[in-house]
Amino acid sequence: MTPDPWADRQLASVLANALGAFGRRTRLDANVAAKELGVSPSTVRRWVRNGVPERRRDQVAALVAPETTVLERERRELLFAREALWDIAGRGAPISDAWKRDGWLRPHLLTVVQLRDRGVLVVRLTNPDSGEMSRRLRADGGEVIEEVEFRNRFRAQVAKGELLEAVGPSRVIVPSGRMSRGRTQAWLATAPRPTLEWLRDHPQVRIPVTRPRKKKEPRPE
Repeated sequence: MTPDPWADRQLASVLANALGAFGRRTRLDANVAAKELGVSPSTVRRWVRNGVPERRRDQVAALVAPETTVLERERRELLFAREALWDIAGRGAPISDAWKRDGWLRPHLLTVVQLRDRGVLVVRLTNPDSGEMSRRLRADGGEVIEEVEFRNRFRAQVAKGELLEAVGPSRVIVPSGRMSRGRTQAWLATAPRPTLEWLRDHPQVRIPVTRPRKKKEPRPE
């Protein structure tokens, strides 16, 4: 039997956020969640207390967790950023003029934001000179709990990718329209995670020791 990914009654927060099923005092509205899941409210309450039966976990995950295509795209972005760091260090191809033009070689901010009263965190990557973060925080009702500046956009991207992989089992989507951006990059605030400062100083975030290599696509049989 595989471990329940939403143990310790975390399912209530997951369902409330992913399904927009907030009741009084930001608690889970079991009636709304039950309608989305196709079960009874009493079943939802039982799952919150005792865990989701293993045979129903795929059904729940399809509603509350990022799709496989989202995770695959994040993985590609992480690999691209690692290769870019290799190039910046003068170990690979020449640096793209577009990176210089777009300001990607200048410092960027990585920020962990808590969505008030929701019990979830999201990660944001921004240009510190754009003012974009402040606008989005006001729109989303978020509060910055950690913020670190990285030497360039690619270091920040690698750190962001490593962070999302670390909190993978606790990821949760936020309904469309509830956030200005990044609704698939949220996770439960109770999940253990590396700090941004730790990620900033990690060798794989600074400059990869060995050249990153993309996995080859399997040949059709």
